[in-house]
Amino acid sequence: MLMVLLNYRVVQASVISALLLVSAISITQGITAQVSGTFSSDLKPTAGSNATGKATLELQDNGQKVKYDVSASGLGNVSGVVISQEMGSGRAPDVVSLAQASTSGLKSGSGSATGTFTKSDLIGPLQGKDIADFVKAINDGKIIFRIMTITQPLGEIVGNVTAGGGGNMTAGGNTTAG
Repeated sequence: MLMVLLNYRVVQASVISALLLVSAISITQGITAQVSGTFSSDLKPTAGSNATGKATLELQDNGQKVKYDVSASGLGNVSGVVISQEMGSGRAPDVVSLAQASTSGLKSGSGSATGTFTKSDLIGPLQGKDIADFVKAINDGKIIFRIMTITQPLGEIVGNVTAGGGGNMTAGGNTTAG
């Protein structure tokens, strides 16, 4: 009887050791996972405008930074370029202010702007949160790109940001944020 009990304890200890080893491997893979993704928005005119545009967002530095590229044509006098989050109540507070009139690179007519932002640039409902929270909001269909002009302060051209070109934030191959 003592021998059976000892064998049971050895098997039990072996199973626990194997589970701990598998957990350690999983944690290590999660730590070294690459985070990447590309997102885009076709910017459509609001009433009274013929302007159009395109915006892309790309995760960089393993998800620590987001690069943006925006181009537009047919605009009025640009007053700002922002990314907002739909809150489900018709409100869409800004979560990133990319550029104001003097630095936008987008002038009356057409132009483009490029830059980057990090979690420290997040404002409004995402202030104090991580880029992963921003990506989750994109995957939930809540992120809106807006180019505002003097005559259209809520956005002369706007568009929802969607996943494009591998656009979910991925980690370790099969795991997606969201």
